[in-house]
Amino acid sequence: MYSFRHFMTSLSRGLPSSFAGLALLGLAACGGSSSEEQQADAAQTTKRALAAGWGKITPPTPAPAVDLSFLRAEGAKWVRASGAPLELKGTNLGNWLVQEFWMMGQGGNGVIDQCTLESKLSQRFGYAEKERLIALFRDNWMKERDWDQHKAFGFNLVRLPILWSVIEDENKPYTLRADAWKYLDWSIAEAKKRGIYVILDLHGAVGGQTPNDHTGCSGQNKYWTSSEYQNRTKWLWEQIATRYKDEPVVAAFDPLNEPWGSTAADMATRVTELYQTIRKIDSKHIVMLPSHYGDIDAYGDPAAKGMSNVAFEMHPYPGLFGDRPNDSAYDIHRDWLRCGPQGNGGVCDVRNKLAGLKTPLLMGEFQPWQSAGLELGGKIGRATYDTYAGYGWASTSWAYKVVSPAGGQGKGVWGMVTNAVDTGQDSGLGLLVKASTWDCAGWNSNFADACAKKPSPIKIGGTGPKTYYLVLKTGATGGGSPDLTYDKISLINDASKSEMLVNGGFGNANGWTTLSISGSENVNFNYLGGDKTPVGGDGAVLRVTRPAGVSGLINGGVYQAVTLQGGQSYSLSGSFRSNGSTETWAEVYLVPQAPVPGVDVVDQAGKVDFASASVAEIERLFKSYGSQAYEVNKGLAKFLVGPATTLFTLPARPNDLKANQTSGAVALTWGANSEADLTGYKVYRNRVRGDASGATLLASGVKTNAFVDSTAEAGARYYYTVSSTDAEDESYRSEEASNAENFSFALPAKIEAEDYAAMGGIQLEDCSDSGGGKDVGHFEAGRFIEFKVSVATAGKFAIDYRLASAGGSSGFEVLVDEIKVDAIAVPNTGGWQTWKTYGGASFNLPAGQHKLRIMAVGGAWNINYFVVKTAI
Repeated sequence: MYSFRHFMTSLSRGLPSSFAGLALLGLAACGGSSSEEQQADAAQTTKRALAAGWGKITPPTPAPAVDLSFLRAEGAKWVRASGAPLELKGTNLGNWLVQEFWMMGQGGNGVIDQCTLESKLSQRFGYAEKERLIALFRDNWMKERDWDQHKAFGFNLVRLPILWSVIEDENKPYTLRADAWKYLDWSIAEAKKRGIYVILDLHGAVGGQTPNDHTGCSGQNKYWTSSEYQNRTKWLWEQIATRYKDEPVVAAFDPLNEPWGSTAADMATRVTELYQTIRKIDSKHIVMLPSHYGDIDAYGDPAAKGMSNVAFEMHPYPGLFGDRPNDSAYDIHRDWLRCGPQGNGGVCDVRNKLAGLKTPLLMGEFQPWQSAGLELGGKIGRATYDTYAGYGWASTSWAYKVVSPAGGQGKGVWGMVTNAVDTGQDSGLGLLVKASTWDCAGWNSNFADACAKKPSPIKIGGTGPKTYYLVLKTGATGGGSPDLTYDKISLINDASKSEMLVNGGFGNANGWTTLSISGSENVNFNYLGGDKTPVGGDGAVLRVTRPAGVSGLINGGVYQAVTLQGGQSYSLSGSFRSNGSTETWAEVYLVPQAPVPGVDVVDQAGKVDFASASVAEIERLFKSYGSQAYEVNKGLAKFLVGPATTLFTLPARPNDLKANQTSGAVALTWGANSEADLTGYKVYRNRVRGDASGATLLASGVKTNAFVDSTAEAGARYYYTVSSTDAEDESYRSEEASNAENFSFALPAKIEAEDYAAMGGIQLEDCSDSGGGKDVGHFEAGRFIEFKVSVATAGKFAIDYRLASAGGSSGFEVLVDEIKVDAIAVPNTGGWQTWKTYGGASFNLPAGQHKLRIMAVGGAWNINYFVVKTAI
């Protein structure tokens, strides 16, 4: 899986852009219906596809549980032995045979992945005891009740991630473990009982195919440069293929999960070798061809390369890890599943990549419900599965189960199932608030709107006073550039309304203690710059930055002790801002133990410290996974079965929007929609062209196709859009209309880069430069921004450019009326939000109207504004 640590290291600039109280649902497995029901389901699938505008799609027929015949690729379809196509829907069994500690609420203090866990257990207790404890974990993470829950979700497919050492003896290369097939055989047997297919996924190859912890061992990525590791992986697939070549419940072999530690060409070479290795033994099973960050081009046409019975695999995570941080889950998944306002993005782009290749697709990992809320998340989950099925694609979400010390689904966690909240204990402790530049680059929010984790009510169990520690923790990777500010931190007793914290407004260090975990940080309790004050803050704020000359991972913060009362509840509030930070996180914890220098606070949030815990404590934790009460995601349980959701059945996009400036107001009109279930229109306004996420909602529920904006400021230029709504959905917004379409800047002038009249390919970003606002980035060669300018009297001009770049660039050219007048190579300013001013050459302009275009020659630079001045 694409884990949090994975995103810290793999995302780069320019990439496009996570059974107590509720019994198992006693519903038939997908495909367990009668033939009449199957025909009705097929008809419904076709109706959904055509209504949603997905094109002509051959309706698949769900596979009956009694017919688990071999699957094969026929053209672009997944079909049974009979040739009948079928819908394949399921999930991943993450964290079972390849541990990812964020999925089990553990880790830290040097134990960050399965390799460091096994190493620490072997060091402390010996190899044999380590083996016993790992087996204890695996025997409890998945039980028969979990397979029953898969059936209750209506699934007929499971992707099973495997670490190489589950099968191969780590101490004896090219030797099977004595229990090599224990968990795979058991999975296949349990799946078979319930009419479920299994994809065998080599999630972590020996040596590691990425440098990230989600493949078992972080910091390795040695598979690509070691012929020994490559040969052992081939040997491993020889053993798997030999074992299961005659097993029809195995839907496919997935030879190398997310092989992104090298180039796309390397990936294609090694995967092709593994395909050939499998084919020497097994011609029956489908073999997966993984993408390289969504790119399948490296394989070309598989048939032309002599490959048969193969399927492509992609792992899309729209909206997560810094992608569209200001947009709602609804907007993000609407655009992904319905292809965006132009109809060529999202899944339509995937469809176009596959056109002509006559090869099936597996959406092997995706996560549409996290933080969307249970009701909306359940609907988005169902719409995602149905959309993929409508295109004939198989799908397995990430992931089935995620547990934590706190338990509970909240507004939707990554797991379809999690552990239930223990109401007899303290609740709402541990990690209270989180934002990171991977979750939402450029955040500036209240804690209640934090993008990665929002605070839940805090309930103190028992009776009498108890001491806890509130920790504001900030950190950054070795390549990160942190500049975080905090203000108005408050912890209120809900009953008495008493403030529990001292000096939450800062100005000095009173009440707070600094904490160094890794490296060192600059902590300023009295920052008064004003330009970095988070929303809702005022006066002095707390600012945390990287000291000059300090490299590597830094992690630390400030904390204070608070006395809370048993039986009472408390609410946390505050605000924080990223100020252009990169590869940085901000977290707020409430923990029962005093923080210790050099020890990460994360270890204290209800976790087991594998570096010091006794065997009995570790046993107790691992056994608990098999018996702990579950909380099933209610939205998914409701919407994954039964009738299809009507979510994303969109009203038509309003057209012909006009904005007419009148005295003291702007009058808007547009073409009326004709849908019978139309509930009205929404009207949006912005000061920046093309910045949909930054627009202000002026009105909703407008019943006619006209609106008057009486709040428009005299002389201001605005950009308006309108959308239509029904009870469930909102259409794409109309084309923009402005009350000042012919506006031009009279030179000389300071011009904000986001105030363009036209653009090609760029994106807007929150800007931490003086004055804030937006900057323009994501330039690549040929992308541009263009402005209308006017000159009253002919003369000589020059331009000063406000620029930022993390590595330097060949920069851009400036054209006036398509004539080149200047060229700037952008130096390395020290960061994407580290701003410097650079002057350009002088040039002559005649009087009159002109078009000034800034055209990228190379990428990797940002522009905040430019000043056109009279040259001497």
